[in-house]
Amino acid sequence: MPLSTLMQTLVSGVMLGCLYAFVALGFAMILGISHSLNLAHGEIVTLGGYIGYGLWAGSGLHPLLLIPVAAAALLPLAFLWHWMLDRLPAPRALPSLALTFGWALLLQALMRVLWPGPHRLISSPSLGASTRFGWVTLNHGRAVVALAALGAIGALWLAVTRTRWGRAIRATGLDRDAAALAGINVYAATRITLVLAMALSGAAGVLLATTHYVYPTAGVELTLLAIVLTIWAGVGRLLTVLLAGLLLGIAESLTVAISGPAWREPVIACLLLASLLARPPVD
Repeated sequence: MPLSTLMQTLVSGVMLGCLYAFVALGFAMILGISHSLNLAHGEIVTLGGYIGYGLWAGSGLHPLLLIPVAAAALLPLAFLWHWMLDRLPAPRALPSLALTFGWALLLQALMRVLWPGPHRLISSPSLGASTRFGWVTLNHGRAVVALAALGAIGALWLAVTRTRWGRAIRATGLDRDAAALAGINVYAATRITLVLAMALSGAAGVLLATTHYVYPTAGVELTLLAIVLTIWAGVGRLLTVLLAGLLLGIAESLTVAISGPAWREPVIACLLLASLLARPPVD
């Protein structure tokens, strides 16, 4: 592979990895705080993409201005999810699988009804230009998406590690009973985290819709993506979600450049299996 092609592939992989990490962030947060698996995560991100597309098509505003609106539009789902989560028996892992699988099917059916027809893409002219830097051609849209994702991940990491709320969140995720004994309102901590996770998922959907087509069943692949990155990063480790996303983005870009898109899924599956086998056994 020529050096110029390699550099272009690596840059594309890094930008793609930032987006992937942002997409997985909401899933990782919900799993870390509630120990429940949200199989409807991809559908929620896709719904945010559809909402962003509808707002863009109707108003023509810059996609970045639509992110807060799409994030706010998904907040009712957070309160509904919290209400249903409180009614699941412990341990919540298996019951949450059944519950969120039903959510995924319901959201897919809803999106088919509301947005029938072809796939949607936010093709804003302001994001379509490119600038060449030496051997690398930088697409403005992908660069803006990557920077926005990096900014959101960095702000969230600072909030979790440097604030009282963040310490309460981490304590609740580690041991709810011990956190409650220490005076932490674990109910409020869980609710705030779910609200923030849903808002981030809506924002990720808008960014995703500027670079990838959205369609009702796109959430299946996005949920698998979030599961893979969370396994690689480890539950509750938000910053390493970014590192896992970068690894996945670079691996995917190199695979497509070298072997073609048909090898994308097999290579990613092999990487996941290798990472699981490399982990030390649990006693």
